[in-house]
Amino acid sequence: MCKVQPLSRTSGHSGSKRAKRGFPDAPSAGFSLIELMISVTILLVIAGFAVPRFLTMTHTARLRGTASDFSGLIQSARINAIKDDRYYSAYTLGGRGFVDMYPKSNTGASGSGGTVIDTRDPQITLSAEVVPITAGNAPATANLSAQFLPAGSGLAVKDGGPGSGTPITFGPRGLPCTPQLAAGGAVCDSAGGATAFWAFFQNSVTLEMEAITISPAGRIRKWYFGGNAWNSI
Repeated sequence: MCKVQPLSRTSGHSGSKRAKRGFPDAPSAGFSLIELMISVTILLVIAGFAVPRFLTMTHTARLRGTASDFSGLIQSARINAIKDDRYYSAYTLGGRGFVDMYPKSNTGASGSGGTVIDTRDPQITLSAEVVPITAGNAPATANLSAQFLPAGSGLAVKDGGPGSGTPITFGPRGLPCTPQLAAGGAVCDSAGGATAFWAFFQNSVTLEMEAITISPAGRIRKWYFGGNAWNSI
C-alpha cells in the first residue's frame, strides 16, 4: 500500500501566494545608469532655459525697484513741500537718493543744496547696476513727451535725473517748478511758466530702460521702453 506523504506547510506555499498576488520573487533593482544619465540630461536642458530667464527677471526687478523707489522719493518731496509750505528738491549722493529737507531755516530756506544728506531726510538706496542716463541719451523722447504732456503744449521738459544738475523741485502748491535762488532760499521761477521733469534709468547689464515723468500738474508716472515706444507701468 502506498503511503501518501503529507504536504509541507512551507514548501512552495509562500512563492505561490506571492505569484497569485502579482508580486515578483525578487525586488527590482533601482535606476539603471542609462536612466540616470537621461534624467540628468533633461534637468540640464531645463536649467539651460530657466537660469538665463531667471537672471533677466532679476535684473529687470532691480531696474523696476530703483525706478519705483525714486518715484516714491519724488512723491515724498511733493507731499512734504505742501505740508511744510516750502520748496523741496530731490538729489542723489553717494549711491543714495534723498529729499533735501534739513536743516530748515527760519528764513524759509531748506536743506544743503544737495551736498549733504541729513539723517532726517527721506532717502533711498540705488541699485549698483542701475545707472541714470541723460535725456539726450534716452531713446524716443518725443514719443514719451507726447504721452504725458498736454497736446500741443510745446513745453520743454527739464532733465531732473540724478546728476543732471537740475533737481526735481516742488513748491508749496505741490507743482513742479524751476528753482531760482532768492534772498532766504530758493523759489519757483514763476516767470518761466509751467515746468515738467523727467528722469531716465538704465540697467547696465541688460540695457533695459525706464523713465519717470512729472507733468506740469504734478502727476508722477513710471514708464518702460519697449524697443520702439514708451509704455506706462
